Amino acid sequence: MNIFQIILTVIAALCDVFLLIFDICLLISWLRAKEKAFITNWTGFIYVLLGFSIFMTNSSHLYGWLFLVMVLLMIPSQFTCISPEGVRLPIFIKGGIDPVENYSYEYTKNGFGHEVLLLCNKNGKSGLPYSIGIKKPKTVKMLADWYGKHNYENPLTK
Repeated sequence: MNIFQIILTVIAALCDVFLLIFDICLLISWLRAKEKAFITNWTGFIYVLLGFSIFMTNSSHLYGWLFLVMVLLMIPSQFTCISPEGVRLPIFIKGGIDPVENYSYEYTKNGFGHEVLLLCNKNGKSGLPYSIGIKKPKTVKMLADWYGKHNYENPLTK
């Protein structure tokens, strides 16, 4: 192994350890929610496919295999878990939950004409577009309940 491969191996191993801890904390937070719904978007899956393609080019090296583990450990973080209390986060961030009072949402169409859910943070951050899991009855009901509990106008009833 040359110095470049050693550096890549160390970086990939450190990322794997961090992602393993992150995933465990995220899963603990998800398990604490009695009622939950998961939403995601296509870009997360594109990143995973990109990671697999990078692995295929470096599969003969140890850092290639560590990179594959990193890509697999990134899969849970591609999903957003919403619950009646708010958005679930890893337990070391805000105690594992970002309260519903900090969010608003809107169903809209993206540039391709597909319906997406924009989950907007009330701290001025723009909404993240979600396209998978947004039409499940459990998700729609939970988002509608968010508005009913906090006197927001529900866009689904407009």
